[in-house]
Amino acid sequence: MEDKLAYKGITFDDVLLEPRYSEVLPSHVDVSTQLTARIRLQIPMLSSPMDTVTESEMAIALGKVGGLGVIHKNKSIEAQAEEVTKVKRSANGIIPDPVTLLPTDSVSQAQELMRKQNVSGIPITERDGKLVGILTRRDLKFLESSELPISAVMTKENLVTAQGNVTLTEAERILTDKKVEKL
Repeated sequence: MEDKLAYKGITFDDVLLEPRYSEVLPSHVDVSTQLTARIRLQIPMLSSPMDTVTESEMAIALGKVGGLGVIHKNKSIEAQAEEVTKVKRSANGIIPDPVTLLPTDSVSQAQELMRKQNVSGIPITERDGKLVGILTRRDLKFLESSELPISAVMTKENLVTAQGNVTLTEAERILTDKKVEKL
């Protein structure tokens, strides 16, 4: 009798990777996966949208390591939205070494960097590292020319900053108190 299966799948129990010496360093290995035209995962890991598998906790854990958690639909739309809000809120943590640009760099450079790094704002610093402004998507919203220098469109006044080591809780309090999105 002919096998009717077009492809036979395997599970984790079917695979064994034997440890061996390798010249390839882990930092030189790219396991990222293009999930869709606009979504690239840093690890090829996607959780199942099942109520026993993925809620906000699993989605947050996967997101932290570069994967994606798909929230299940066995909840009301409001409850699903609440789970998504928890995940999104957790993603807005402290960035210890943010990418920066100079005020003389062009807006087009900033747009490209924002796209590549998937960030909504970039601190603008002098060559000595002194903060002089911030450029956010809001600054770029009605821009007519992307060849302008960043200094022409960045936010310069009323920058909210924190000195030294700030915990996520302290940062969230400052953001809430000052009613801003970037610290």
